Formats: sequence, structure tokens, C-alpha cells
Amino acid sequence: MLLFCLLPSCTGKAVAGKTGGPANGAPEEGPSGAAPRSGPALRPEAILQAGEYPIWFQFAPEGPVLIESIEDACFSAALIPWPLAPHVSFILPQGGPQGGPQGGRLLMAVNRDGFICFSPWDRRSGNGAPGTAGIGMYRVSGGEFWRRYTVAAFALVEEETGLFPLALLYSDDRFLDSGEPPPSPRLWTFNLDSAAPKAAALAALDAFAPEDGWDVDTLRRGADGRWYFRAVGKNRTPPEILMFSCVDLNLAADRVSLGVFQSAALPEPVSAAPAPLGELLAALFSAAGAKTAAVVSPEFQSLRRFALDRESPEVFCFYSGGAAPRPPGPFLLALSPEGGAVHLALENGASPPSLRRFSLPALPEGFVYTGIGVCADTVFASWEEQEGYSIGAAGFMAVKF
Repeated sequence: MLLFCLLPSCTGKAVAGKTGGPANGAPEEGPSGAAPRSGPALRPEAILQAGEYPIWFQFAPEGPVLIESIEDACFSAALIPWPLAPHVSFILPQGGPQGGPQGGRLLMAVNRDGFICFSPWDRRSGNGAPGTAGIGMYRVSGGEFWRRYTVAAFALVEEETGLFPLALLYSDDRFLDSGEPPPSPRLWTFNLDSAAPKAAALAALDAFAPEDGWDVDTLRRGADGRWYFRAVGKNRTPPEILMFSCVDLNLAADRVSLGVFQSAALPEPVSAAPAPLGELLAALFSAAGAKTAAVVSPEFQSLRRFALDRESPEVFCFYSGGAAPRPPGPFLLALSPEGGAVHLALENGASPPSLRRFSLPALPEGFVYTGIGVCADTVFASWEEQEGYSIGAAGFMAVKF
């Protein structure tokens, strides 16, 4: 299936090169950490050199596996409730030293599995002979521990050395009461020094110990810049449900009402978006049918939602950031679940934004796209087979930007 390329110069053949690497083991407990400064010690599972034809990956028990086309995913996996199914729960870009997506990474939190990191890769950086470049795909598996729990949240959290990725796990019993206790540890991070994630600690959440029956099943950043989370005391009858808010997750949190907690989850107005994202969103909403956008960006610590109409269907967006060095300047990619897409850019910062409509490859019936991100010159989009609250096959694709 041929992609209508974002840029006229996009040519070439999609290639995935297997490089091998250490086996992914069980999680290692240890302190949180940022990405290593001197290059990853973990070898990539594959080097992606995407072209105009998409590269497809599907989640299997051993992690993401290359498939020839999306049609190979049809009827390949049983439909099970989404909290129990492997799929891309969250996509977050992590900006590099140059700002924007260039030099940065694209991170995925995979439900019931662990983390995937895409990072620009070049043999000249010490990974072999010079001259070969691409996108390194690193898998950091949570092993058997992660297979017992559901990913509730994924964010970039501040510490003294910068931002580090943090995933929150919880025990979901809405569809299956497995009898599992709340996860301990519940917070996990990773860097590319190890093939296993590492336990992390945050004072606000750690005040509700899993050993005392507390499970934290929600963590998000509100439009006011505060963090909000929900703690459930599962060993109480009936279960005790409490909501909290804090400016800094390393400090104690304040209890809030249900109304405040729910209001913090509402999409933000477009006027709250940083410039020039606000101008790009206004152009998107004017040109497209959707009026709600779920946006990830190297400028954000977590996913943010903006809306003109909160009842409108949501589109998934990647915003490059206001200081994006890549020509033609700051840009926004928007993707609908059906694969329709829009590329908007402020050409050299000038208004109004340029607009290009295109489509990602068509998916089989019952399949949808669920998110989008960019790493260097490659677009990544997650996909799922869905039926009601259940997910069957799931994975992601990569194509030249």
C-alpha cells in the first residue's frame, strides 16, 4: 500500500535491519534516570530505514515483530478487553539538545509489555562502520511483572538532571478479577543502559502504599499545570476512592473534589495552546471536520487535548515545537482514526499556515489508527483492531516523512 508522501522528495524503499541484542529480562529495581549522555549501551533490536512504503510491526509475546503488510494482522489475535491486551497505550516525543524532534526520541508505553524507544542512529556514533543512518528501535521489556498489570499513564517528569519517562501501572479488575494485588512498585522508568525498566519513586503517589491496599489508577496533568491522580483503597468495603492534586509529584498532594478532578480532564481551549500551536490548531479546525485534538510534542510533558467542541471526534496530533529546526518551520501532523491526515506548517514562520492533505495506508475493516509521532525523518503511527471495549491485533507502522 502506497503512502501519499508528506514531502515531494520522499522516495526509497522501506527496510528493517535486525541487529540482535541482549535478551529482555524481568524488571530491575533501581533509581529513576535520564537517558545516558554518552550513547546507549543497549543495542537496538532493529535499524529502521523507512521509505515511501510503510514498515509494519505487530505485537507478539516476544515483542514487536515485523509483518509484510497490515493484512497479515487480520484474524491473527483474539479479541480481549483493552486493559489486558498488548497495544500502544501512549506515545510521547522527547526532544533532543537541538530542540524539536530532530536529535530527539520517540517513546511508547506498551500495555502488558514495557517501553519502546526510537532514536536517531548512525554508525559514526560508535555503533559500527560509518555511513549508515536510520532509526534505532529499542525494546525495554517489563517481563512477567508488566504482563500482570495495565498501563494507566505515561509522562515526562522533572528531576534535577532534567525530564525522565515515567509509566504508572495498576491492577485492572473491571473485566477480569485476577486476584492480583496492586503493583509494587507501581512506577517505572527506563534508559538505554539496560534491557529492563527500573523502579521509580514519587512522594505524592508513594504516600498510598500498595502494601496497604492502595492502587493508583489515574495520573494526568491538568490545564492548570498541576498533576492529578486517583487512589483506590481496594481492601476497604466498599472501596475508598480519593482524588488528589499537586504542583510537584515529589511533594505531598492535596485532596480535591470529584468535580475538580473531572474538570482537570476536560480539553483545553485553543487559546491555551502555546504559540504557534494555537495558530496551527485554528487552521486545522477550520479545514477539518474534527474540533478536538489530542496533541503530543517535545514541548509537553504529557499528552494535551485542545477543543473548540468537546463533543467532536478526536484527531491525533504531533506538534514539532515552536523552535523546530526542520524546514519549513513549526508544523503539525493530524491523523484521524480512519487514516485521513493533514500536514500544516508555518513556512519560515509566516502566516497563514500551508496545508497538505494526505492519507496513511488504508487499514482493514475493524482496524483504526490510535496515535502519531515523529522521530527524525520518520513518521510512526500506532494501530489496533477494535471491537467495542476489546482489542485484537495491535502494533505500529513507520514511513518516511
